[in-house]
Amino acid sequence: MTAPENQPQFDPNILDTSVIEGLRELGGDDDPGLLMELVEMFLDDAPNRLKEMEQSMAVGDLDTMRRAAHTLKSSAANMGSVLLSQICSKMEDAARSEDSDTYATMVPGCLSAFGDFEKALRQIS
Repeated sequence: MTAPENQPQFDPNILDTSVIEGLRELGGDDDPGLLMELVEMFLDDAPNRLKEMEQSMAVGDLDTMRRAAHTLKSSAANMGSVLLSQICSKMEDAARSEDSDTYATMVPGCLSAFGDFEKALRQIS
């Protein structure tokens, strides 16, 4: 199964289209809606992880900060967001090393990267 024609072009750091094509092919002709189902699952879950990251940071819960960053890092990578995954990886490392100040400085970039990624995901079909 190939991508529909006239797909928008994306910055590969925001959305790696090869990952999207791999997910599209995973569904194949038997389940052409799989990609959109995965996109919706990600878009439903990611805001919860972001909120969890912010709330745990506010109370200094380093373990939850690390876990939320790890979860979002992995799901972003699986969905094709190189930048969001990289930022979350650095946030996970900061939480693991108990560096909440560094973690806090990365939150705005994480939110921005998610916003760009969400916008890109909503443009694919």
